[in-house]
Amino acid sequence: MMASKLLRLTKSVLRPPVPMPVSSNRLPPIHCTRQHYHNTRSFSSSTTPLPKCTVKFDLPFLFSQMEMAPSMLFTLVNDQELTLTMPGLKQTEDEEGLWLSFDVPNLGLRVLKMYFHGFNFLIQLKTPQIMYLATIKLPQNYNPYGDLKGKCEDGVCYICLPTQKTIDPVLAKANINRELTRPTRYCEMFHRSDIGLRLCGLIAHPEVNSKSFTVYKKDDGESIFMKGNLPGVESIVVTSDGLCVSLDMPGFKIEEVEVGFEYDTMIIEGKREREHYIAGVQVPEGFQREDRLIKKEMQDGVFKATLPRGDGKRLVFSVYR
Repeated sequence: MMASKLLRLTKSVLRPPVPMPVSSNRLPPIHCTRQHYHNTRSFSSSTTPLPKCTVKFDLPFLFSQMEMAPSMLFTLVNDQELTLTMPGLKQTEDEEGLWLSFDVPNLGLRVLKMYFHGFNFLIQLKTPQIMYLATIKLPQNYNPYGDLKGKCEDGVCYICLPTQKTIDPVLAKANINRELTRPTRYCEMFHRSDIGLRLCGLIAHPEVNSKSFTVYKKDDGESIFMKGNLPGVESIVVTSDGLCVSLDMPGFKIEEVEVGFEYDTMIIEGKREREHYIAGVQVPEGFQREDRLIKKEMQDGVFKATLPRGDGKRLVFSVYR
């Protein structure tokens, strides 16, 4: 009996994506129509095939990420900066239902898509510079027969999930994690062999202009924040001393930071209990590529790694932007 009820409920809330061009600050009531979504975006705008580590950023990407997460918000800025916050959506409830909200600065023209998948509600919002993907577990008192409501004002997007006074017994008993439970794939610290090697392959691709990356993660036990940049946010300059890379790492000690090579990429990795930085810089010919020759410094929260030139005679030009 329980299995059949669960199946019926799943079918009742499974709806196709709803693209909605928005031309004013208030969204009309949402009525679902059958559509197919075609928007697929890569971490790089290159038209040539990229390595397998290329991130496809769309609703199917969100499907693959939302397991065991009560609420998540991804943002992709200009195909260069990818951010994850978990939990990702602010929640308030009133007589209309459960209001979900997230910041959307510089709205401009935008297209909103919403999708029900099992016990999850998914959102995709696209502005000229930023793509937002968000998901949240359905509340126990969710009303599958009500209309969605929404509005965008003062740099915030609001969407209301209809609710009812009584708790749905199937939703209440279903194995749904509505709190940030552990472990999730984002709770484990990434490491050089995981993220570093994948992104090393990406910046080595000839059609990718960016030759550096940085990834930062913070996990305080109640929330998780991750941010990746391509190109990296660090400073890269070529001086008379060699190739100098600087990375803001406030609170870290120099002994908490390791520097080494993966092929032709210099990896800077800092790790402590709740924070983790990893940065990679592709090193051109003309510089030494030996771990023991890297000079490390830490001053006022800024870590600096200097890689000497190869023979002191060859002229090396900066290839970074």
